[in-house]
Amino acid sequence: MKFLGVIEGFYGPPWTVAQRSRLFARMQAWGMETYLYAPKDDPWHRQRWREQYPPEHAQALADLTAVARQHGVRLVYALSPGLDLDWNAPDDRRALTDKFAQVAALGVTDFALLFDDIPYSDDRAAQARVQVQAAHEVMDALWPAKPGGHFLFCPTEYCADRAVPTVATSPYLHELGTGLRPEIEIFWTGPQVVSPQIDVAGILEVNTALRRPVLLWDNLHASDYTLHRLHLGPYAGRPLELRAHLSGILSNPNTPLEPNTPGLHSLADYARADAGWTPEVSLDAALRAWLPEFGAAPDDTELLDGLRVLADALYLPGTLGPRAQALLDEAHALHGDSPAASAQRLRDASYSLRRVLRALEAGSNRDLLFDLHPFLIDLIEELHRLSAPQSGRGADDPAQFVYRGSLADRLLALGWAAPPRD
Repeated sequence: MKFLGVIEGFYGPPWTVAQRSRLFARMQAWGMETYLYAPKDDPWHRQRWREQYPPEHAQALADLTAVARQHGVRLVYALSPGLDLDWNAPDDRRALTDKFAQVAALGVTDFALLFDDIPYSDDRAAQARVQVQAAHEVMDALWPAKPGGHFLFCPTEYCADRAVPTVATSPYLHELGTGLRPEIEIFWTGPQVVSPQIDVAGILEVNTALRRPVLLWDNLHASDYTLHRLHLGPYAGRPLELRAHLSGILSNPNTPLEPNTPGLHSLADYARADAGWTPEVSLDAALRAWLPEFGAAPDDTELLDGLRVLADALYLPGTLGPRAQALLDEAHALHGDSPAASAQRLRDASYSLRRVLRALEAGSNRDLLFDLHPFLIDLIEELHRLSAPQSGRGADDPAQFVYRGSLADRLLALGWAAPPRD
């Protein structure tokens, strides 16, 4: 694959300069070479795309490009003008090429044009033709003599769910496939925006429609669509055979940076894996490698066990890891024949997670502490609440657990019963 790396493409607070520098160092160690700069909430990336970067922000982008290069990482700058780009307006066309020219003058050599998450036109084929024209005009302005760096493109129909009527028969995708120059890389997220599974057949279908291997924009570990989840699970749901049919994989991961280590480590592992590779073994290796960030030695088995519980509890979209599933089963078993034994196993898990929290509190990686703290506290308190009725301590009456402060917290605790069928 030509590309392996990370997209900063989420909705939410962009990463800081220091965080990106740490990311580049880790990417270098993992053998990742591409970073796509596309934070949705950089005002000059999306909402105010017509405006040139102010001097201090332009300098920060130039410095970031230099830091990436020092770590052997290619910084790809992305612009997302699709919310209100008027291709019939000369001022908009000039603003588009001028913006890329400003960024190129900062030392950036690789670029992306993104048309994701924008309104659909009634005539999707016509919408695609305009986007093709925009991409080519930008490329010709950047490289008037001959192609320079890489040029990436994110379509408006960027997954199978959004292809109308289907991937194979979409007029929009057909226009992109026939219109875009063959050297342009086209992003695809799989069957869905967040795709738990991506198979070879689906990728072959879109490759045929677009007349090139797609570049996977992988949202498997993305968390910007929910406040209640992080994803600490492995890179999974993609067979090894998939790699041969992609131009690359870029992960758009969790919004907070520090919890991305397990998933990105596992992605790098997947990219170079031989037959017999499994996500489970890959995750365990990633968690072992993560231990020093918690101030732990590589042979700290107690802390490693706590990390395993945490990763399984915050696993992948719609999925629990095996240890978390076992704890959920124990919670259900509290109403069974051996509630005391089940409660003890829940308390043991709570103590294990407390060890992780104590290690973070005593450690030096404060970003990691702040990123994981609310999730650890939630898990610890819920495990304690469920096991409390078996503890024999009156003060632990579940009715006294008043930390569920918001309506959303209380709604999460409610069950739902399907209406009776006739």
